[in-house]
Amino acid sequence: MAPPTNILDHIIHISPPGKLSEAVAHWERLGFQVIPGGTHADGLTSNALVALADGVYIELIAFEKPPTEPPASDHWWAKKYPGWIDWACLGLEDHVDKTIAGRDQDVGSGVEYQEGKEGGRRRASDGKELKWRVTFPQLKHGRGTVPFFCQDLTPRELRVPAAEVNTHTNTAFGVAHLHLTVPQAQLDSVKAQLSVVLGTQPNESNEWELAVPHGQFNPAPRLKLVGSDDEISSIAEVGFYGKKARKGDTAEGFGKVVFVKL
Repeated sequence: MAPPTNILDHIIHISPPGKLSEAVAHWERLGFQVIPGGTHADGLTSNALVALADGVYIELIAFEKPPTEPPASDHWWAKKYPGWIDWACLGLEDHVDKTIAGRDQDVGSGVEYQEGKEGGRRRASDGKELKWRVTFPQLKHGRGTVPFFCQDLTPRELRVPAAEVNTHTNTAFGVAHLHLTVPQAQLDSVKAQLSVVLGTQPNESNEWELAVPHGQFNPAPRLKLVGSDDEISSIAEVGFYGKKARKGDTAEGFGKVVFVKL
């Protein structure tokens, strides 16, 4: 039996080129503790992390320079606008692409994944090398609708810093929800594809229950799929469980954040 494919690993937020420090300052103003990340192995992007007690993390990312020329212009996130851009599930096997292809044989949703590729970076704090294997959806799916997968080739605790329930001053300790909007005409096809990828079916409200690496802190987060009049799919909102509720933050140039009291 194949390992589960619905474990939420991390969610990605991009800032304009060279503006990672501004994103860090914004998230700190929201009450999150931000951890320095490092520069990715390709030298094109740098990141910082927001670790949560449920084992999920937020990756704040930015290109070092405007991605106007190769190889940066060929990067899968080169044409993304600032805000939420992508999400990843935890990879627990070497060939998750084949597992998903096998599931889809009887469904015919058309969802397809590339073979996994190894990547990595060095931690800014101590220079330790991190290695992983990422498995991306085929280009026809774009990025940010169906998840990609991240499998650790070095211990996950090197890639994902530990966090406690009281790490953040805003009391956030886990992901509550992820809202994904797609063009209305694509709703049914994306619904079928997500069901194949995650290995579970949604409820009548088009919500899937996701697992988390450390599930003892909060109820499972939910992925909600919503049809939209927009022509482009997007991650519209990310909610965080906390000990107190706060009005959602929608600052220009940043993804929408909501705090859900638990």
